Amino acid sequence: MKSLLTIILIVFSLISFGQRRVNQNLAGFDKDKRLHFGFLLSINYLKNDLFLNNTLYKEDTIYALNIKPSPGFNLGIVTDFHLGSLWDFRLLPSLIFGQRDYEYLLNTEDGLFVDKRTSESTYLSFPLELKYKAERYGNWRPFLTSGGFFAYDMASQKNTEEGVAVVRLKSWDMGYSVGFGFEFFLEYFKFATQLKWDKGVRNLLINDNTPFTDIVDGARSNTFTISFTFEG
Repeated sequence: MKSLLTIILIVFSLISFGQRRVNQNLAGFDKDKRLHFGFLLSINYLKNDLFLNNTLYKEDTIYALNIKPSPGFNLGIVTDFHLGSLWDFRLLPSLIFGQRDYEYLLNTEDGLFVDKRTSESTYLSFPLELKYKAERYGNWRPFLTSGGFFAYDMASQKNTEEGVAVVRLKSWDMGYSVGFGFEFFLEYFKFATQLKWDKGVRNLLINDNTPFTDIVDGARSNTFTISFTFEG
């Protein structure tokens, strides 16, 4: 939360700075070239939406299940094609590094304790987005994005032997995304910051027929990302 507040303050500071400037930087950025390239750096929080079943309430050993996302990061390439003055089409191939911690509250002879099982992922992701941009005000403007993604987990643990203490997920994922952000036209390049939510539509859970997975009917990805892009 502190990091998010810091980013918001930076954004509003840059907005105020853009409002004070009269001369436009990169005045022909959208008109001179229809295709722009750049790169992105992101902070992600990988999570799963779990669909628990009634087995959890009948289970004497497992009392609860919680997923705690750990911060990860993305590295990607920006390919931005201008469809007009207000619309862009973007391809953002990226490497996504992240981790999810599954915490089971167990009841044993020695009392209650938390059993943590980690699921690490390294995704090769291909997001496709439509971007709507407001009219430029000085050297900044807000924008909205919507689209979909395909992703392949190169560190997938689907082939891990059954019985090993890890929650196994399928390799392929797909889903949709929505986001918003701000663009800032600096002297030599365009900088943008964006908040985005990715929701998976595929059930990723591999059921090992153990009490740890029998209580779950499905798991779908749910990712929050803070991105910074640089385009020339």
